[in-house]
Amino acid sequence: MGAMTLPLQQSLQFARALTAYGAAVLSDTPVILHRSFAPFGQVAFASRVHAKDVADTPVRILNGATYDPKSYRAAGFRQIITPAYVAELDLTAPDLHTEMHGKWRNRLVKGEANGLRVRELKWDGSPHWLFDAANTLAKNRKFRALPTPLLAAFARLNPDDALIFEAYDRGTPVAACLILRHGATATYQTAFATDTGLALHAPRVLLHHAAKRMAALNHITLDLGLVETDHAAGLARFKLGTGARLTRLGGTWIRLRGR
Repeated sequence: MGAMTLPLQQSLQFARALTAYGAAVLSDTPVILHRSFAPFGQVAFASRVHAKDVADTPVRILNGATYDPKSYRAAGFRQIITPAYVAELDLTAPDLHTEMHGKWRNRLVKGEANGLRVRELKWDGSPHWLFDAANTLAKNRKFRALPTPLLAAFARLNPDDALIFEAYDRGTPVAACLILRHGATATYQTAFATDTGLALHAPRVLLHHAAKRMAALNHITLDLGLVETDHAAGLARFKLGTGARLTRLGGTWIRLRGR
């Protein structure tokens, strides 16, 4: 794994946050946790890694970083969950507009014409309305999000690496998103928009603004997270409409004979 292009789950910043949050971190290079997985009990677990990176570790369950089933099987693992997909936006393009889908770009232009005020702030882990709103949305839609205390620990322990972008319509906040920075990659972590914000295309305005800001800070990739066309087709279209590439991960694997 390249030290500068690690996903969030394998970054030293995230390892520090996990430790402060109270997770049992067995190693930070690669990041290995001690977690409970029924019916296997407490096992060593690593996310977004390749089998070769945990060959000499006690890892029994891993989420693969890349699709390479032959190598995982050769390392003694067998697959238990098929691969997921993530959207990754290339920030090195001379003009981010050129890769956007036409409808996405047109709606961005409309959003930029709506006079929204965009504000950037360095998040220090203190309470912010974004997280209550996003957590309520996640609960209603029955999907899991990283705990806010874990994200707050990341912000406290990694100054300048947690940025919140807010959009205001005539002084009222209508959308916000959290970007986490880690090496050459940044992650689009948490986002929410009110009905007014959605109508004004505020999520597009914020994401494009954040992407340009990350490029200016010399990040080369913006990880937009999982793409689930079956359960969140609208969100998938939103992410891929930016011109992000669809990347297949490696799936979830178990090594039955622990070391």
